[in-house]
Amino acid sequence: MSSFTRLDKALTASVNDLHDHLWTKAAKDEAALLRRLETYSADLDRHLGTRGAIARSVRPLTRPFKKYPGGKDLFEFLHTIGHLAAAVELRPRRPRDAAKRAAEVVTSHAIGLAAAADSFHLVEAFEAGKSTFLEFTAALADVLEEKGVVFAGEFKRTSNAAYDVNAVWDEDWPKEFGLVASAQVIVAAGFATALYVEALRALGQYHEIPHARLVPVVRRIVDRIGAHA
Repeated sequence: MSSFTRLDKALTASVNDLHDHLWTKAAKDEAALLRRLETYSADLDRHLGTRGAIARSVRPLTRPFKKYPGGKDLFEFLHTIGHLAAAVELRPRRPRDAAKRAAEVVTSHAIGLAAAADSFHLVEAFEAGKSTFLEFTAALADVLEEKGVVFAGEFKRTSNAAYDVNAVWDEDWPKEFGLVASAQVIVAAGFATALYVEALRALGQYHEIPHARLVPVVRRIVDRIGAHA
């Protein structure tokens, strides 16, 4: 198991635990969970060469920790960079898994924006299978446009592009086709992240920490696609 594989497994488990702590069942030891998140964030900084940008975005949210809005922001920040970093690492050997990890980013962003726009009923319909992802993002774009989000339509199109490639993935695709397809999903998810941050700004939900460093870190991750070609 490579060092990044171990880091990815540990960080993903910790971010999932944070999700449960925030929205499902509180962790028995919140302090231990936060220490894990700080440790793995610093490890990811070193792996990506982001010079502490990740850790500097995480520590102010864990010390002191507040479930809202800090916990929510912390989850989305680490969920985004963790999945995109993993997608880039997986792509040369397992492009299908890379596409899946990147597509999870756009799904999470759509859910986050629906919540930020006081339209969680759209999420409930999607998660209950009453609407497709395309129907979800179409309805979300309408809500966001009404609230003054200029790039609402672009967020919808970019998110759908990433989600669709993952949804229609065929294991029989030629290797080079799959590599190009997975790269497209990663780049689309990166752009969707930039649009997500701008939407939060328009909705009055933008917070300097951690959002100011989210897009720069994502750009660094996307740039690594070339190094893993």
